[in-house]
Amino acid sequence: MNSLTNIPGIGERTSRRLVEHFKSEEAVMNAFSRNDIAAIAGVPGISEKNAVSLMQSFIFKDENISPGDFLKTKEGLRVYKELLDIIRSYTSTSYARDKLNIFFPLPSSKKDRTRSVISDVEAACILVNTIAQQEGEIEHLRKKLKHLKPIKRVTPKKIRERVIVTASQKEYQSALSEYGHVVDVLLIQSPRELIDAAASYHHVMASMELDSVEISFDANIEYLDITQLEAWYAVPEQEINFFSHNLASIISAVQVYNIITDKNSSFFSTIDPAGINCLETTLAGINGEGNVETGSDEQIDRIQSALERLDSCIKTVEQKANTQFKEYLESCTVTLSGKDLLSAVESGAKDLLDKEIAGRYKEIIKNALSCIVTTLDLDSKEALLLDSLFGNDIKTIMQADMNAVERLRQLLNTRLTGQRMKILRESARNLLELKHTTSQLVSEAMELDMWFAIGLFARDRETVIPKLHDKAGIEIIKGKNIFIKGDIEPVDYSLGEKQIEAEIDSYSPERVAILSGVNSGGKTSMLDLIAQVLILSHMGFPVPATRTAVGSIDKLYYFGKSRGSMDAGAFESTIKEFSVVSGTGRIMILVDELESITEPGASARIISGILETLTENPLASGVFVSHLAENIIEQTTAAVRVDGIEAQGLDEDLNLIVDRNPKYNYIAKSTPELILERLTRKSSGDKKDFYKRLLEKFK
Repeated sequence: MNSLTNIPGIGERTSRRLVEHFKSEEAVMNAFSRNDIAAIAGVPGISEKNAVSLMQSFIFKDENISPGDFLKTKEGLRVYKELLDIIRSYTSTSYARDKLNIFFPLPSSKKDRTRSVISDVEAACILVNTIAQQEGEIEHLRKKLKHLKPIKRVTPKKIRERVIVTASQKEYQSALSEYGHVVDVLLIQSPRELIDAAASYHHVMASMELDSVEISFDANIEYLDITQLEAWYAVPEQEINFFSHNLASIISAVQVYNIITDKNSSFFSTIDPAGINCLETTLAGINGEGNVETGSDEQIDRIQSALERLDSCIKTVEQKANTQFKEYLESCTVTLSGKDLLSAVESGAKDLLDKEIAGRYKEIIKNALSCIVTTLDLDSKEALLLDSLFGNDIKTIMQADMNAVERLRQLLNTRLTGQRMKILRESARNLLELKHTTSQLVSEAMELDMWFAIGLFARDRETVIPKLHDKAGIEIIKGKNIFIKGDIEPVDYSLGEKQIEAEIDSYSPERVAILSGVNSGGKTSMLDLIAQVLILSHMGFPVPATRTAVGSIDKLYYFGKSRGSMDAGAFESTIKEFSVVSGTGRIMILVDELESITEPGASARIISGILETLTENPLASGVFVSHLAENIIEQTTAAVRVDGIEAQGLDEDLNLIVDRNPKYNYIAKSTPELILERLTRKSSGDKKDFYKRLLEKFK
């Protein structure tokens, strides 16, 4: 496939989004070919689920396959979906849960792809076992994986407190086209306009042609060659935004990287460690809003704290100073000499009183200013702006000069902006070349979660990598149906020529078998186990057994139990379904109690005919669960084996004792007499007599 529009689900709008994001259609197609769902999900407007759906459409179309090509019945699809649900329970991210949907059983013609998946699964299993050697490390890693999400790009918000001031039309057009969407850009005609801009904005980047303009106040202004401005310098937030918007995911990915890189794993092997170190160090100083992280710079923390407490500090100190001065006035007495008394009579008392209390007044002001400087942790230049805060004239009520407070506030804001800008620029320059590395890091970390989940599933469920071969049949050693909870008795079962264990006395290598035996003995569970092994092995996933050999097939037909008698239409439909056995391809048929489609005698004849047709195909194999084994064998001369799951009696609690391992070439009875015996022994009175009468019919 060489065109996006050939992928079902991709129209003109989605195609345009993809190409704009990846810069070319070829790059988009490469992402699809790599099954890189994380990269697709990183496109604005495309969710994880949508990315998975598009990837499925690509795979189905590109390789001309789909799950329904292998799983030909509802029962087979049920087993497949339940298996995926179990594996999904080991994932930590929605990405991994969704991406598992692109894995499904593949036909024998796709054996190379299946083996490629097996290779990746083996590596995942080795990694999980390595991590498990350190206590608590698996859960530690899973906690880090939970915060991973695909990288998303967003348009940065406009920065209102910054302006670029230009002096020519050339500078203006250059800055406007490059940065007009992020900051204000002005073209000024007079020095007055630059002064106004310096007063209105916290940070001004002005043309070098304007550096002769005199500005009387302390403004945060720098003169630059506007045409040579670089994005990381002019608008560092624009570069940092990519990282801050995805900060939680990136930090988690770095932590996952640090856990995995010393485990001799192929994950992250193409990522430069120096880039990760720079990324980790730089991001430690950035928060999720794209600003300087609190605690990462002492100067910013000091100024920010001073600004936040400025008004309350002034008010508190003002109140304290007034209280001290009032208490002084109320407690003090004035003693006048004769000369002072004459002076007071001649000139009035005010100057004399000022002289008497001036010393204490100045002391209170000095202490108040010192308290402000200490509380707000102001430096010497900042403290100078407070010298005139309370004035020199003695007043009965001390009141801070708000103009002085505002001058201090402006200085603090200017310094805060400058220091913050300095750090943001350093961060943006460090991060400038790390976008690709970061995207790759997060993408691989999410991929790791999916493979890690498969590895956890394999370890927890005691699975094994299957041995695939070309002959019809299957061999399962110590298999466990993973749909059954609790302690499970492992079972062995084989069809066709043995590939692992040596032949045993009772075994014969027929490819088709009838499985007979006791009710609730595990016959249906055995069919589910066979289906699990077939489906997982053809996905390239580990299977629930200690050893397995699986003959490659192209199609699985799993027919569940039919419910009750069928009318003519249903009977006809069922027979049509079984016409698939007349084919010549690699198929496996699993059938659970087909005999209820009609009366027992007719059912036996029909089943025998199906088995005969199936055995004629050397590439086919199958297991039919039936209580009519003897009747079926009487009706056919085909090479069909009868195996049995046998009940051996009742235990002390009157539960059936069943050997779940089928006996080869052995017809096992459904043993209703054991059920009747249990009912007889557990009952009393008339019911006991009733059950006993039925039981005697078997003697």
